[in-house]
Amino acid sequence: RRRVVGRVIGADTATARGAVTVAATAADAWARTAADRRAGVLEGAADRLETEHARFIAMAVREAGKTLPDAVAEVREAVDYCRYYATEARRLFGAGRRLPGPTGEDNRLELHGRGAFACISPWNFPLAIFLGQVTAALAAGNTVIAKPAEQTPLIAHAAVQVLHAAGVPEEALLLVPGGGALGAALIADPRVAGVAFTGSTETAQAINAALAARPGQIVPLIAETGGQNALIVDS
Repeated sequence: RRRVVGRVIGADTATARGAVTVAATAADAWARTAADRRAGVLEGAADRLETEHARFIAMAVREAGKTLPDAVAEVREAVDYCRYYATEARRLFGAGRRLPGPTGEDNRLELHGRGAFACISPWNFPLAIFLGQVTAALAAGNTVIAKPAEQTPLIAHAAVQVLHAAGVPEEALLLVPGGGALGAALIADPRVAGVAFTGSTETAQAINAALAARPGQIVPLIAETGGQNALIVDS
């Protein structure tokens, strides 16, 4: 029996540009937020996901068509991402590391956020990979414009609500549901300082070409792409 799972209004390119404006403006303040504070927010989001696990399992089943075991694993993986990147935020983005140098010099290695990141996630892991991309970018001190797969925006919206409730400023994390044209508009925006993408190799190559054509500094692309490969399992 078919049921209405929910309703969504897709963002247009003007809305996407507005989201980039908000995220780019907020980038400096979020980057200056202490790494321990950013980590604490992600740990709070993990706690909330565990508290609300039944709701997210149900959404994974109803919206993404997952089986119950897959839906349980989906939520667990999303929680793991939150906790993992919280740990990495403290380890990599804390006080910095003193490097060896000549007498009289103080050489330190410090890592900082780059600005506004576009995170584009797939439908087959609508919570885990969505949150994996978003929490990694937030942990590193970047603001995020998140574009979930067109097929699964509802669970992404619920995940963003969890992060906001845990303490991520609304201007540091914005959700823009929509299709491929929306993703292309985000990638073309010169204020987007980086892209995280999971999906087809062909789309990743198109994103890579579009970013390479932009003038100015090289824009990082973190792409997880895959093929449908044969697997032979033997005892």
